[in-house]
Amino acid sequence: MLMSTTNQAYVFLATVYTGMLVGFIYDLNRVIRRIFKPRPWLVGIMDLFFWLVVAALVFMALLYANDGEVRFYNFIGLAMGWSLYLLTISPWVIKALIYVYTAIEKGFKGAIRLVSWPFQALFNFIDKIKAKIKA
Repeated sequence: MLMSTTNQAYVFLATVYTGMLVGFIYDLNRVIRRIFKPRPWLVGIMDLFFWLVVAALVFMALLYANDGEVRFYNFIGLAMGWSLYLLTISPWVIKALIYVYTAIEKGFKGAIRLVSWPFQALFNFIDKIKAKIKA
C-alpha cells in the first residue's frame, strides 16, 4: 500500500506519542517498585504484566494509526517517544506520582484515625474504670 508523506508523518507522531505513554507506564512501574519494594518473584510478574500491557498498547496504536502495518520508522518513533519522555518530564512525573501516593496515604490514615477515635476513647474510658476498680 502506498502512503502519502502526510500519513507517514501522522503514523510516526502516533508512535512517538505511544512511546511517551510507554514511558509513563514504565514510571508507574518504577514508582510502585520504589514504594512497595516487592519480592523478586513479584517483580517478575510485574515485568511480565508491563510488557503485556506495552505490547497490547503498541499493537492497538499501530492498528489504529497504520492499519497494523509495521515499518522500521515505527520502532524509531517508539524509541524516540520513550527517550524524550525519560529525558524530559520523567523526573517530575515520578515526583508527582510519589506525592499523590503520599497524599492518598495520609488521607487514609487520617480517615482511619477519625473513624477509630470514638472506639479508642471508649477503650480508654473502660481502662480508666478498670484501674479505679482495681485500686
